[in-house]
Amino acid sequence: MNRGFGRGFQLSLFVVGLAGLAAIGLPGCEGNDSSGGGGSGTGGSAQPASGGTTGSGGAAATGGATGSGGASASGGITGGAVTSGGTTGSGGEIASGGATGLGGAPPSGGASGSGGRTASGGATGSGGAIGSGGVTGGAVSNGGATGSGGKTGSGGATGSDGGTTAPDASVSDKFVVAMLQSTKAKASDLSTSDVADLVGDAVNQAGGLDFIKEGMTVVLKPNLVTAYTDHYRMAPADKTVNGIATDWRVAKAVADLVRAKVGSTGTILVMEGSTMPTPDAFKNLGYTKTNISAVDEFIALEGKSCLDRSTTGLVQKAGISGTEYWINKDYVEADVVISLPTLKTHQGAGITGGVKNLGIGTTPMGQFSPLTDASATYDCTRGQVAGPNSIDHSSPETLGAFIRDYYSIRPADFVVMDGLQGIQHGPAPAFESKPNDAGYWDYASSTMNMRLILAGKNAVAVDTVEALVMKCDPRKVPHLTLLEADGLGTADISQITVVGKQIADVAKPFACKLSDICPGT
Repeated sequence: MNRGFGRGFQLSLFVVGLAGLAAIGLPGCEGNDSSGGGGSGTGGSAQPASGGTTGSGGAAATGGATGSGGASASGGITGGAVTSGGTTGSGGEIASGGATGLGGAPPSGGASGSGGRTASGGATGSGGAIGSGGVTGGAVSNGGATGSGGKTGSGGATGSDGGTTAPDASVSDKFVVAMLQSTKAKASDLSTSDVADLVGDAVNQAGGLDFIKEGMTVVLKPNLVTAYTDHYRMAPADKTVNGIATDWRVAKAVADLVRAKVGSTGTILVMEGSTMPTPDAFKNLGYTKTNISAVDEFIALEGKSCLDRSTTGLVQKAGISGTEYWINKDYVEADVVISLPTLKTHQGAGITGGVKNLGIGTTPMGQFSPLTDASATYDCTRGQVAGPNSIDHSSPETLGAFIRDYYSIRPADFVVMDGLQGIQHGPAPAFESKPNDAGYWDYASSTMNMRLILAGKNAVAVDTVEALVMKCDPRKVPHLTLLEADGLGTADISQITVVGKQIADVAKPFACKLSDICPGT
C-alpha cells in the first residue's frame, strides 16, 4: 500500500474535508436553572439602600463587599460577583459565595470537591458550570448575570434591575480569554523556553489551573490532524511550529503545569485521533515520552487501527440532543479535559478550535466510518465518505450539529490554543481543494506567522476570539452559535474579556473555502 492518502482518503477530500476529525475542537457549561450557590447575603437590592454600595449590606455591611455572599465563601468562583447580591449588594465580594469557600474552587463545591467537576455543584452537577455554586454557578443561573442580584437583578451594583455595573463586576472568568504574542520576529525563532513562558503567562492570565487538584486524572487533547504538509504525504511537517498540528512544546508546557498540580499520584493522558494512524502521528510530531516526560500515556483514540470496530474501552453517552454515541471511557470520565487546538480555518466548519478539537477529534474512528478496505488502515477520516456510520460533512450546518452534540458529552475544562504559526486554507492546505478542481493549496504560502498563545476556560469564547483574529465571523460558525444557544458558552465578543494582546493588534485575514465565514480580506 502506497503511504499516500489511499482511495478512501482521496474520496473524502472531494466531499468536504477530513480535517475536523482529529481537529480542533471548551469549558464547560453555564448554569441554566439551578439556584446559585454564590452570594446571597442579607444586603438589600438598591445601591444606596440595603445591600447597595452604601446601605446595610454595602461595602462594609452584611452582604456588601465584606458581607456574606462574597468571593471567598460558598458559591463558586463567580458565584458572588454576578449571582444574587451582585457586586456590592447582598452576596458581596469576600463573604459566602466566593472563590474559595463552600462551592468555591478548591473546597467543596469547587473544581474537585462536592460541587466539583462531577459532584453536586461541579461542572456537571448542581451548582457547577451548569448549576448553582460551581465554577460558573453565578454567571447564568439563578442570581447570575440576568438573575436576582446579578448584573441586572436585585442587589446588584445599581439595585434591582442593575445593568450599569462597572464592567469588571459582572464578568465571569469563564469568559476571559488571554492572548499573548511573542516579540520575536518569526514563529520559527521561538525556543522551548519561549513557548513555556508564553503558555504559562497565558494560562495564569486566563484564571490559572488551581481547579486541578492532587491525584486527579487530566486528559490533554492536541490536534495532530496530520504529520505531512502535502496531499500525498511525502513531505513531513516540521515537528515544531508547523501550524497544522499542535506544537509538542505547547503540550509539554501544559503537561508540566498540570503535573505541578496533580503531583506524583495524578495521571496525565495525551489522547488523539489523527487522520493517519495516531501512533505514527505521535512519533512524527514529537509526542514522545522523551519530549514530554510529565505525560503518563499517549493514547490513540481509534484503538488498534483505523478499522478497529470493537467497543473495548468505550462507553455510550448521550449528547445534548439525546442521541447516544460511543466515546472513550477514560476520556469522558477524566477529572479534567484540556483542549490544545491550533489556530486555523477549516474547509468544512469554517474554523477549527477548542470545540471542534473535541467535538470530532475524540470520536473513535472505527465507530464513525463505513470504510472496510485496506486503505482505511491509513485513512482515519471518520466517515466523510457516505455510509451508515458517517459524520455528515455535507454542509457547515450538518457538521456543526454533530460537533455541538458530541462536544456536549464532555466539554473542555480549559483551552490552550497553539497560535504560534497559524494556517489559512486549513485544517491543512493539502486538504482544501482549490476552485475548479485546480489542485490543493500550497503550504508555505498558507502559514501566517502569528506567534500567539490563547487560553481560557470556555472553549466557545476562546474560539470566538480565534475567529475574529482570523477575520472570520464567529456568528456564522454553526457549532459555536448552537453551543451558545445551549448555554455552553458565548460567541458574543461583547461578553468576552480579552486580556493581553487585543484582537485589533494581531488580526490578519485568513482565507478559507467557506468564504462567507472566512473571506480572507
